[in-house]
Amino acid sequence: MLPWKTIIQIERQAIVPVYLQIANAVIREISQGRLEPGQKIPGSRQMAGLLDLNRKTVSNAYSELEGQGWLEVRPSSGVFVVSSLPTVQYQNIGIANNGPVQKVDLEFNHFKSIEPYRKLEKYQHMIDDGSPDVRLAPLNTLMKYCRSVANSRYGKKLLSYDDVQGEATLRTVLSQYLRETRGMDCKPENIVITRGSQMGIYLVFNMLISKGDKVVVGNPNYDAANWVMQTAGAELEEIPVDKEGISIDALKDRCSEFDIKATYITPHHHFPTTVTLNAQRRMELLELAEQHRFAIVEDDYDYDFHYNSAPILPLASVDKKGLVIYIGSFSKLLAPSVRVGYIVAPEEMVAEINKLRRIVDRQGDPITERAIAEMLKDGEVQRHLKKAVKVYRERRDIFCDILEKDFADHFDFQRPEGGMAVWVHFKKKIEDKVFFEKCKEFGLYKNVDREFLKKCGALRMGFASLNEKEIKGALGVLKSVMESLV
Repeated sequence: MLPWKTIIQIERQAIVPVYLQIANAVIREISQGRLEPGQKIPGSRQMAGLLDLNRKTVSNAYSELEGQGWLEVRPSSGVFVVSSLPTVQYQNIGIANNGPVQKVDLEFNHFKSIEPYRKLEKYQHMIDDGSPDVRLAPLNTLMKYCRSVANSRYGKKLLSYDDVQGEATLRTVLSQYLRETRGMDCKPENIVITRGSQMGIYLVFNMLISKGDKVVVGNPNYDAANWVMQTAGAELEEIPVDKEGISIDALKDRCSEFDIKATYITPHHHFPTTVTLNAQRRMELLELAEQHRFAIVEDDYDYDFHYNSAPILPLASVDKKGLVIYIGSFSKLLAPSVRVGYIVAPEEMVAEINKLRRIVDRQGDPITERAIAEMLKDGEVQRHLKKAVKVYRERRDIFCDILEKDFADHFDFQRPEGGMAVWVHFKKKIEDKVFFEKCKEFGLYKNVDREFLKKCGALRMGFASLNEKEIKGALGVLKSVMESLV
């Protein structure tokens, strides 16, 4: 029997619930090949005894793993790793868990350029493409921490030039936070603080890409990321996205046709379609990256906002070959104007990213960065997140209930598992210019990417930034728009 008490080390003071610590440990064992597809593991009663835990805690962990597609319960037989998961070659635990990757098995490049944004218009009603509600943001708390930092004995130092890589305390606190919440084994030296995730995307692709390199993206994909890649000289190869995420079969076909430098993914939740990349495809994607030596750029822009279950661990949490570059942000969590994001990458890559970071922007905002570090240490960010998830889940349900009731003749959609928006397909073909002009005429401004309606016959519509009254008002106007176009 495996040494489960050694494998699953419970940290009772951590902010992650014990049942999720168990689930995350099992996922890592499967991803690293220590647990094989079809392998039986101890039942909840036996596992609880081995770990000195309440059986209900272990049962909750198993339910989470079953819901995410990692385990299956066979009646009268026991609990097994899902048989359909790909087999992973086991690495000795001393090698697999020896800390962040230092040697990078990828070639990468040095830098290039970027593009624009549409001016917002003011109307009585507005639907965006998925932004947080700034009215919920703990801005008073953030300002209080900023004042405290600025007035502290080290505050004057932070007002001067600081490390181009980002404020040291935030990188230290963030490395611990990512370890606890996402299972990522990283050090402060692996982190670069950026002004939001968009800067992170820019820095990463200008570090990775040489002119003519092929990058695989979903179709459709986040347009601002596409712009960055193309400006850096990449040739984009689009592959389909279905209800389980990007098509791994299509990616395999591309790998057999030509060399791929990188693939860009938004696993929680795919932009714009909102789907979550499932567990099996995540493992297959890592396998392909190892086999064909391409980078995975994992833009986890709204990892925290998952409503139906706990988020699936990032690919970066199980990558042991330096293939995954992880991008995250506090802008969705706090407010869009709080431009603090981060990149997690091997140190060899970080050194090159720092050079470009210095050219793009000498440094970030050390006062705000240190304030966020203190808020993380004091649990303020975590408390706000818990509140925001509850509010956004309720708004998602209100928004989707109205879509189901009032737009059944007009739209097809799936209630998203998380995120801040719904991906809506129009049942009848509609001219994009006609639709948006009609919305303006009725007093509804759609701050969304209009190209999706033209290319996909669909739109990404955000619910998080609207309260119940605003949701009903905006969708009421949209209903009138749709009825006028019949």
